Amino acid sequence: MAKEVDIIKEKLPVLDVVRSYVALSPAGRNFKGLCPFHPEKTPSFIVSPDRRSWHCFGCAEGGDIFTFVMKYENMEFPEALRFLADKAGVPIRSLDPAHQREFGILLDINEDAKNFYAESLQKNAAALEYVHSRGLTDETIKEFELGFSPGGESLTLYLIKKGYDVNDAVRAGLIYKTARNMFRDRFEGRIMFPICNSTGKVVAFTGRVFGAQSADADVPKYVNSPETPVFNKSRVLYGLHKTKMEIAHSKTVVVVEGQMDFLMAWQCGVRNAVAVSGTGFTENHLEKLRRLADTVVASFDNDEAGRKAMERMLDMLNQYDFHVKVISFGTYKDPAEALQHDPTSLAKVIESAEPAFTFLFERYFGNEKVRGDMAMKKRVIVHLLTLVSHLKSPVERGEWVRALSSASGVNESTLQEQMNELAAPVVKKEEAQSPQDSFEESRVSRISRQLVQIAFTSDELKGIILQNKEYMPRGFIDIIEHPEAESAGLSQMQSSYTFGSADADEIRKECSELIKQLQLEFFKRAQEGAKDELRAAEQEGDDEKFSSAMGKFQEFSKKINELKK
Repeated sequence: MAKEVDIIKEKLPVLDVVRSYVALSPAGRNFKGLCPFHPEKTPSFIVSPDRRSWHCFGCAEGGDIFTFVMKYENMEFPEALRFLADKAGVPIRSLDPAHQREFGILLDINEDAKNFYAESLQKNAAALEYVHSRGLTDETIKEFELGFSPGGESLTLYLIKKGYDVNDAVRAGLIYKTARNMFRDRFEGRIMFPICNSTGKVVAFTGRVFGAQSADADVPKYVNSPETPVFNKSRVLYGLHKTKMEIAHSKTVVVVEGQMDFLMAWQCGVRNAVAVSGTGFTENHLEKLRRLADTVVASFDNDEAGRKAMERMLDMLNQYDFHVKVISFGTYKDPAEALQHDPTSLAKVIESAEPAFTFLFERYFGNEKVRGDMAMKKRVIVHLLTLVSHLKSPVERGEWVRALSSASGVNESTLQEQMNELAAPVVKKEEAQSPQDSFEESRVSRISRQLVQIAFTSDELKGIILQNKEYMPRGFIDIIEHPEAESAGLSQMQSSYTFGSADADEIRKECSELIKQLQLEFFKRAQEGAKDELRAAEQEGDDEKFSSAMGKFQEFSKKINELKK
């Protein structure tokens, strides 16, 4: 394989590969740009054509074209090898058979399944009529290779005739084994949407019911492929393989909920959109989008559930310093329905999209009940200030405090004072007994504050959170352990407001994710401390200290990698 790797590097200069993702400018013999792997305003990302490598002096990442593609596209090495080999026109003769079986065969099966579904759609008049009735043209259907699954054993037999091992089709998530040891197609009588990774390879599918099945409450509206070695739902956004260049060019990404919304948006000329497809945003999604854009334009249902969903997304997007705008389609239930009635409507509402906080301030303080009830007004202001306080930019925080003052009629300095009180509790010097008390910082505080709110939703989750208290600053632990204290009152109110109508499973999942993020922040800080010890030991020439620090660094790195999986 080493020979093929060298040939690929020869045919694909590192400058050309990286430049297709990152804007670069000359810097002597090299080229520089803003690092795509961490936020920065001054370029520290260097590409060296002579050395066929890249390196960032800000985050210490570096490597060749393979490591770049693996990190940027969230690929394993076999996937990156196949991807770059295809671009270079180099046949891979010596690909590790184990890797080929683990990854390559699944991609091949998905590709053939996609073709089978596409052919089946053209043969099924009812399915084709349904897709057309939703407003999609033949051009869009072909562009995104929509299909239809007849179900039964039709795909199973097709793949066997193609020479595939049925067990590999099971691993791909397309077939399952019944209690009677029969193999059946996972998707039965559904419209099929192929899901591609960011390089355009089919990695999974979503199947949607139509016709009579749609009226059956026991039949799920959507069925998705299970996670497989080539599909991790937390890493894939529907449509990104088609829109990433336009997103990068415009620095703006339009976020819609489902595949049909995305396809109608694309068909109506909006080429910088993605669909979250019901999975919700993950850290991987946001990291990927932040490399491409700084502005998110999001669509939400025009009701209470839609507003709460928008607030949850806003809080997450703020952590990545996105500027967030909101669009509304009025009486239409979703973008797909609106675009079916007026294909120009999306362009219009995007043009008139308003900042998310403007939308929220108008929504809350346009309500006479809020303005006239001091207790309710106080709760709303505390809630909105909490969201504002999570903004990364001090300038932006200041602007929105001023805007909130104007909307609520409350003096700006009073709002600022209230927001300062919402900050994490201050730990007295004599109480600082453990390392976690010293790594207090905004992201840790945000995560801890959310966990405090979740702790008040159930004793079960309170117990789980306290099992992980070694990662949380002492002040937050005190609130959970002493709910009778005055300082816990605001957190209890916020918990009711945020999670009062939330599903228990949803809260449990959010709790698990937040604990993981808290642990990640802890070990990242510990890793940085070990890195400082390494530098000091190297300067002193102390081999014993250097060895000890290296052991710590590797241990913390291992924990971080395990948490990121």
